[in-house]
Amino acid sequence: MTGWNGAVPFTVDTDLDLGHAAAPWIRAHGADVTIRGGAVPHTLSEIKAEGPTWQCAGNRVLIAFPWGVRFLVEGGERIRYTAPDDTAPLDLRLFLLGTAWPALALQRGLLPIHASAVVCNDDVYAFTGPSGMGKSTLTAAISACGYDFFGDDVLLLAPPSPRFGDEVGCYAYQDLKLWEHGAALAGVRRSGLVREAVGYDKRYVEPPRRSQCPVGSLKSLYVLRRSLPRPEVHAAVEPLLGRLSIETLYRAILHKNLAKTLVPPPRFSKWVAASVQSVDIYRFNRPMVDDRFDEGLRKIAEALRGGEGV
Repeated sequence: MTGWNGAVPFTVDTDLDLGHAAAPWIRAHGADVTIRGGAVPHTLSEIKAEGPTWQCAGNRVLIAFPWGVRFLVEGGERIRYTAPDDTAPLDLRLFLLGTAWPALALQRGLLPIHASAVVCNDDVYAFTGPSGMGKSTLTAAISACGYDFFGDDVLLLAPPSPRFGDEVGCYAYQDLKLWEHGAALAGVRRSGLVREAVGYDKRYVEPPRRSQCPVGSLKSLYVLRRSLPRPEVHAAVEPLLGRLSIETLYRAILHKNLAKTLVPPPRFSKWVAASVQSVDIYRFNRPMVDDRFDEGLRKIAEALRGGEGV
């Protein structure tokens, strides 16, 4: 890794418990960002753009959920939140880390992607794909194969910079979370609840190995695909080039419409195109059946060790 010094791109002073993975970002005094409970409007004036749960006006982003939780993200420096009195702190943490924190990161020039990752020697290997494709399960299993768990669900990318050898900086801040079935496949033990909602049984997991540094350079991005569970169909890793690599990275971007609102279109397109020049991108196909999980794990472990994806 060239030039990255292990420092997070911003620090946070918050009145919420944001979990173990966010600890390196937290400062009690002199932080770049403050997160506090307080008054949050129901709507913004002079709206520039909006989506189902967000509005953008100037340097302000309002995120509002139907159940009453709202966040106001201002200028990459502040997040204010409000919630009904019966909102559990765990629920508030989950909503903030998944929506308000990525919006603030965009305001600060970082690109959030929907991915989980492991790290080795400062090189980050990330897994993306639609929800339910097993990103977190695969990450947990690989962390027992000589790689450290890096981050779950959302990663933040810095644009390639000549200062850092044109590498893509990668930052993590979320703990590993798994449903019971995924934890059993990965061979890890679950602990505390992710949410306190009735019937929601995803739990936090302590991975077999954990990185102590939330900073790395993105080496490879694997998009997970599901193959038909036929005997003749085996797990395979295929490099993606050109347009396919750009489309893969674009699909991985979290809250794309908000991202395109906060990042000017020419800069947004240039950012994505430059990133795929620095990151190896692959498609990982494997049969999604329990008795062939180890086959897929062996294939992706071979790809990571080989560094070429084949």
